[in-house]
Amino acid sequence: MVTEQATAPAAEPEAGRVPLRFRWWSFLLLGLVLLVCGSAAIALPTTSTMAAGLVLGAVLVIVGIAKIVQAFETKAWPGFVWQLLGGGVEIVGGILVYFNPLKGAVAITLLIAIVFVVLGLSQIGCAVKIRRQRGALWLLVSGLLALVMSLVLVFKFPHVRELEAGVVAGVSLVISGLAYVAIALAIRKALVAPPTG
Repeated sequence: MVTEQATAPAAEPEAGRVPLRFRWWSFLLLGLVLLVCGSAAIALPTTSTMAAGLVLGAVLVIVGIAKIVQAFETKAWPGFVWQLLGGGVEIVGGILVYFNPLKGAVAITLLIAIVFVVLGLSQIGCAVKIRRQRGALWLLVSGLLALVMSLVLVFKFPHVRELEAGVVAGVSLVISGLAYVAIALAIRKALVAPPTG
């Protein structure tokens, strides 16, 4: 019994350390992609909702692809499945927004709101899964913000011009980007820091 307890903890750090030691930068790159894409969404043209839908759809597809690629780079990360789910939602949502099967500003806004509800839930799920990891709080905040942004979009339906969908989506993506940057820096700091005890 003593030998089992002694060997079990020794195996855990190596299994957790190896994938992340060389791939913390993938979280950083994903964060930067989200920051750039979020900023692009915020800067969307306000003159045309259809043009905004095209750009935002492309942004979501890019972000979704980046998330899926990053997820496969860090398969051993506890949030792998949630990361994969979030990327898939963004790709499908981005394609739907881009091709806009339901014409009109209200339809685009509703579609974006639905995408961000599912995305927010996946980020919250990921944050709960990695709750013991530093940076998880940022991801939780990002997920909650995505849900809040979705509600804001829904309740502002008749007044789309007052609050552009691109701006709402962009703010959520920027916060999500900051979350991944924080996770990357936390992982790097943990790897560089001397072991305690």
